Amino acid sequence: MNYRRINGKDNPKLEICILVISLIFVIILPYMVEASSYNNKVKGNMFYVEILNLAMPAVKATSFNEEDMAEDSFSLKNSNLALFQINTKNPMSILGREIAFLGTAFSNSSNDLNVSEFKLDNKQISKSSDSSKSNTQNDLNLPDKKVSVFDSSLKQSLDNKPDVFIYHTHTTESYKPGSPDNFDDTQNVCAVGDQLVSELNKYGISAINDKTVHDAEAYTQSYSRSAVTVDKYLKKYGDFKLIIDMHRDSVDDKSSITTRMNGENVAKFMLVMARKNPHFNKNMALANKILQVSENLYPGFTKGVCYYNYGTRYFNQDKSNNAILVEVGADINTTTECKASMKYLARIIAEVLNRK
Repeated sequence: MNYRRINGKDNPKLEICILVISLIFVIILPYMVEASSYNNKVKGNMFYVEILNLAMPAVKATSFNEEDMAEDSFSLKNSNLALFQINTKNPMSILGREIAFLGTAFSNSSNDLNVSEFKLDNKQISKSSDSSKSNTQNDLNLPDKKVSVFDSSLKQSLDNKPDVFIYHTHTTESYKPGSPDNFDDTQNVCAVGDQLVSELNKYGISAINDKTVHDAEAYTQSYSRSAVTVDKYLKKYGDFKLIIDMHRDSVDDKSSITTRMNGENVAKFMLVMARKNPHFNKNMALANKILQVSENLYPGFTKGVCYYNYGTRYFNQDKSNNAILVEVGADINTTTECKASMKYLARIIAEVLNRK
């Protein structure tokens, strides 16, 4: 069999075509991505990385390890399928489009570790999909609930050893009115962590809010960096009664992530758990208590649980039986709304930790 050599002299049109495609991949595309993404360059350029991975597989092997790719949620395939409202992480979304009643007849499969997961109205709580349009107005016409907040019977003497450790893997995640990524600790998730510490202290629960920045220089290594922070505090204090990695969500519909209690808008919270984490049984037992108390005291305040199998480094939940990831509000909420929710979350935590 004869093999014809392809070169510029034999096929000049092919050479020009290859040159144009190379220019698109290497020069033009990165600028397009940077211009279209509100996130920082590292997060935005994952679009570029995915393109290169498809066209030049060696790039992934030599430049980006699997953990880098796992932490970023972007996927070309999933983005294209999302146009048709198909979620590859949920096969029922495909059947649900064809047989409408299946969408409500099935929920996400339970884990295989025989852990009883918290249920609400006979349905497993899971991360809801927000498909409605953006709603940034202050008055969302939400029903106002009159609920109790502080319970003095839960107050105990403040211990010298901290009971609760709060940290932020994605430290710069922030809220309105500023940008969604912000180093200002009075506006981002660190401000919400500070507020939770203050509210917990009222119950005699000693807490630490670590503000180490983990996501600025190497976003895809955020969990590697926060793991070092967790190890440092565990070495210094031993285990805690509760370890919270505090984040915020990102949604379009503000009403889906906001409730109204005692005359003020309050951001909802959601838990994110890694099923394959070796401590999942113990972690989930604690998470279930928090969710159950939340639903008893403040119905609708929690959005439930978003489950991953591994997440990224198990979201550091393999380091303690008492580790959870909490998302407070979303980028569409204000810092004030998220801080307002902390007095309610503190009451929930006090019920779990202090109630005899």
